[in-house]
Amino acid sequence: MNPAKVKQLVKQTRTIPGWFSGDAAMLFAWIDEIQKKNNIQGDSFEIGCHHGKSAVLLGSLLDPSREKLSVCDLFGMQEGNVSRSGNGDLDAFNQNMQPVKTSGVSINVFQKNSAELTATEIGRTYRIFHVDGGHNPDEALVDLTLAAECTIDSGIIILDDPFRAEWPGVTEALIRFLDQHPDFQAIMTGFNKLLLSRTQWSDMYVNAFEAKSQRESYGFGYPWRVKEMPFHNYALRVFYVPDYLQKKSVGNLARYVYNKSEWLQKTRQKNPKIGMVKPSQAGSSGS
Repeated sequence: MNPAKVKQLVKQTRTIPGWFSGDAAMLFAWIDEIQKKNNIQGDSFEIGCHHGKSAVLLGSLLDPSREKLSVCDLFGMQEGNVSRSGNGDLDAFNQNMQPVKTSGVSINVFQKNSAELTATEIGRTYRIFHVDGGHNPDEALVDLTLAAECTIDSGIIILDDPFRAEWPGVTEALIRFLDQHPDFQAIMTGFNKLLLSRTQWSDMYVNAFEAKSQRESYGFGYPWRVKEMPFHNYALRVFYVPDYLQKKSVGNLARYVYNKSEWLQKTRQKNPKIGMVKPSQAGSSGS
């Protein structure tokens, strides 16, 4: 899905309760674009859909003629929500998913504990598998293991809350999963998500993430930075905004305006001295 459509969809779903940011939506759409450029077809699955904020986007990425969306959530069965991570509502979900259904996308809903799901039950056809269910170690590990079994070779597993201080169980589950599945590697993290792919397909995704033009087209240019860090025997690409650029200051405002101005960028290409902001003019950077 192109970035303009993503922005429109994020705007349309802003009133749906949930923890799915606009940046995360762009990331999902970027993954979809990479897969489509490489002729990768398949379904999408989401564990933990709350009221459908991210499921709407996942469904909108699919080709109704040959791809389907499946979701699993406890919804009203909250006695099974051991880690108290989310509180889904089936009626709200169905209402919010109506535009996706109207577009022709088939949606399968499994109202149950995801630990009870099997690959035989849900199939092994998924190119995108979003894991956002229980956040205790055993819960998250079961979900990741199912995702690995049901994702096609060239597919992507997206893990929510991978390194959040308040959810250490997800991080533990991630490490245990990678220990148990040496054919997978963590390839990118950012926007409160982490991407896992099979090692033989990682270069295809990583090369796209490292292409500056593609990053910028999906809104991950300035102030986002990308660095490569070792993680579980492989190089992990980390998308982040430096602390000093997160502070509200005159200097950061000037940097933002400059970096977002197409006219200034083109002018500076002709004359590098034009448009440059000196520290004395912009104020303290906070670094």
